[in-house]
Amino acid sequence: MRSINLLKVAAEAELLRLRALLARQGRRAAFGAGAVIFMLGVLVLAEVAGWQVLRLYVASILATLILLGINVVICALFGALAARSSPSHAEREALRVRRQALDAARGALSFTAAVPLISALLGLGRHRRSGRRRSVFRLLR
Repeated sequence: MRSINLLKVAAEAELLRLRALLARQGRRAAFGAGAVIFMLGVLVLAEVAGWQVLRLYVASILATLILLGINVVICALFGALAARSSPSHAEREALRVRRQALDAARGALSFTAAVPLISALLGLGRHRRSGRRRSVFRLLR
């Protein structure tokens, strides 16, 4: 009975921890979204400043085409980096450990479920009031 109460307390504590974690992650996401908005503003102003500097040396349309080419190259570099991103060694190892733990838990659960069945089949269970053992094998006589 004590272990059940301890499991309930552990579950409630885990639920409380997860709620606090989600609240913290929500705040982080909101602040991150604000940072992204301002970073986009910085990038736009950097583009405008670069265009104005280029316009001092070349015609307006040529300055626009030069900036477009630079942006395409940067976009291609980031796209290539994103495309070749694969799971890291730590991710693969964590997945392997998780699968092993789940397989072991399934094995332990099936063993735990099989013990009462085996004891019932072998007649190792509790005795009846009459003192006779219960066994499935008695049906075969």
